[in-house]
Amino acid sequence: MKLSPRRSAVFGGALVAAFALGLTGCAQSGADAADPLSAALAEPGILITADSGSVKPLKYTEGGSGEMKGVIPDLTREYAERLGLEVRFEKVSSDAVIPGVLANRYDVALAAGDFAERRKTLDFVDIVKGGVVLVVQAGNPAGVTGRDDLCGRSLAIVKGSIQQGYADEEQQACTAAGKPAIDIQGYADGPTATLALQSGRVDVEWSDLAVANQLVKDSPDAFELAGEAELLAPYGVGIPKEKPELTEAIHRVLAEMKADGTYDRILAEWGQEGLALEEIEINGSDF
Repeated sequence: MKLSPRRSAVFGGALVAAFALGLTGCAQSGADAADPLSAALAEPGILITADSGSVKPLKYTEGGSGEMKGVIPDLTREYAERLGLEVRFEKVSSDAVIPGVLANRYDVALAAGDFAERRKTLDFVDIVKGGVVLVVQAGNPAGVTGRDDLCGRSLAIVKGSIQQGYADEEQQACTAAGKPAIDIQGYADGPTATLALQSGRVDVEWSDLAVANQLVKDSPDAFELAGEAELLAPYGVGIPKEKPELTEAIHRVLAEMKADGTYDRILAEWGQEGLALEEIEINGSDF
């Protein structure tokens, strides 16, 4: 169900009035701002986020450092500060993020695709646009021009990603059409999947759009896009449905950041203005 800022009050109900004093405008003192959220957090005053950290420039680590960088970590640091919270970024494999959040090992999924299947257990505060695209080696030796060319090819995907679901759908289509199967190879994160493509272990990688654009920009002699990109569900902060107070709090502050220009400024600093949402919504995806 799509909820605009006007309708999202159903998530808070009486909570809106209770939190209004602590969650309006810029952050107040850490103790004052964090107190209303203490019951929803694994550790009072700390927002524990989980992510694979492998989607550059959205959210990534590099050089053996555990520091989470990118558009979404910067947005997260800002909204957490306004809520009077510290942020702890936990790097885990992609397929362990949502199970870990549901098991309360982490407070939120840093940013995951806002899809209907996931909304059965999580609510999403949408944060940036999302999409996918196929990537091949420069020169496209495998001759892949889109989904229809995947039968009989080897394909790298990230485990637990929406691309894995799409790959399974295409596999079924290949079988139904009597065509050779896709050799689907799952990897723990994006960089590992890209390495498989670069080394020739696979013919094509199904990548996140922002990652693919950055990859081709950084290494035009090594990679190119194959076919048209698909704009899909936005990335959203994933929060268990049992924690509406946390959903409401993050939504309110991200909406404030959008209204005062901070949101668009942070995206511009990373050259990702094209991923900006027009409106910050709860479960705003049509996918």
